Amino acid sequence: MQLTSPAFLFLFLPLSLFILFVTPKANRRICLSLISVCWYLLANQGNLSGLTHIASLVAFSVLLAYLPTSSTIRRAKIRTAIWVAVPLLSFVAARILAEYGFEGYRYPVGLLFVTLACISFAIDQARGDTVRPRNALELIGYLLFFPVLTMGPVLRSKVYFDMTEELGFHSDAFYFGIRKLMLGCIKRLAFSAVALRAFSEATSYIRTQMHPVTLLILLILSLLGFYYAVGGTVDMARGVCAMYGIWLPRDRARLAMGTSPDRIFYGILLSLRAYLLDYLILPIERRLGGKRGRVVSVVLLFFCIVLLWRTRLVALLFALPLLFFALLNLSPRVRKAAYKSTSLRLLSVGASLLLCAPLTLVLTMQDPMYVLELISSAFQSVGHYPFYAVFGVIRDAWYLVLLGVLLLLLLPYAYICKWLRRKSGPKMKSALALTEITVIFAGFLATLIYFAPQFPQYAIYAMYLM
Repeated sequence: MQLTSPAFLFLFLPLSLFILFVTPKANRRICLSLISVCWYLLANQGNLSGLTHIASLVAFSVLLAYLPTSSTIRRAKIRTAIWVAVPLLSFVAARILAEYGFEGYRYPVGLLFVTLACISFAIDQARGDTVRPRNALELIGYLLFFPVLTMGPVLRSKVYFDMTEELGFHSDAFYFGIRKLMLGCIKRLAFSAVALRAFSEATSYIRTQMHPVTLLILLILSLLGFYYAVGGTVDMARGVCAMYGIWLPRDRARLAMGTSPDRIFYGILLSLRAYLLDYLILPIERRLGGKRGRVVSVVLLFFCIVLLWRTRLVALLFALPLLFFALLNLSPRVRKAAYKSTSLRLLSVGASLLLCAPLTLVLTMQDPMYVLELISSAFQSVGHYPFYAVFGVIRDAWYLVLLGVLLLLLLPYAYICKWLRRKSGPKMKSALALTEITVIFAGFLATLIYFAPQFPQYAIYAMYLM
């Protein structure tokens, strides 16, 4: 049961909201924990091995959390090291088993988030920077807090327990949540799913040489599909959390706002980047210091983010050009020149997108090795299909062209709205807000009626192995 499924939108979410808000305030955090447990059971229905994996991981963390405090620093460090290593190794093992199709094991939905939450709580407790839950069920609720599933904000335990101290219904938060939830569904189903289905249909059609322009079309489809899948999931995470009475910060950067490859690549994964910065990168930078620390941190950041999606070496191979370009942007002279010149800034954005697209191609394909065949075929001199032939095998090809034009028109949308709000009065602001929510609601209805029935897999499996 994914966040885009009708069962979640029209049954689980309304029912869980009703149960949460009729529960006495003192018990709402426990109620939210039980809701999260139910969601994981439904999301991994029929996957006994996956559920056992998650349950074992949560039980292991709860057991270590409530063990008596170690009497020596050395023992405390050993316990923390074990607490971090076991979830991490289990995640790597699960990723390898899932990618190589090990019979008898299916990757459970939400395992990445549970792993990150276990590691976060272990390190925060070792630092003395967490709020101790009142009971084990509250800790389980933090580890399984499903609205921030995988690509939404990775909450630290202290932030979670502070935010859930007094859960309650707030009209502003509820309106914001509905708006974000609808917007996330549109991005996931009307933008991302269509782009990725077109990408899949095109790659299955092209088995020999293809035109270089066709390769460019595939790169654009994979990049847009990846970007809107992640961005849509983050919007839905913020929306569901707001409806439960939990405000989360804006957690991603606009794709067109990136002026360097690092922003392009993890701008849509800021929570994951912040997580890695806090627990891995900043400690290394403090130890190494200066330029060497920045270089090591960028390299580790890229490798960690890539390995969270793919364990195969081909993914790292496609990440290397983008990594080298990011390291080039660490130079103060390069960054200063890029920020001073508009043309150089646009060139940097274009180069970042060009280098990022092949990597998203690898991350979105079932068989990453096939990417090498696709790219090599585009540079052979004989047997090219006409580049426009690919549109003949793609369903809703007309919609993709219309979507591309619409996206280009929407690029300055945020700036225009900001300018109008600054220049207009209260009545005009209300009219703009009403117009915006009306358009989003119409798009949401169109998405549910037209696009949702075409992508039933969104109601069963996660889009990425998360």
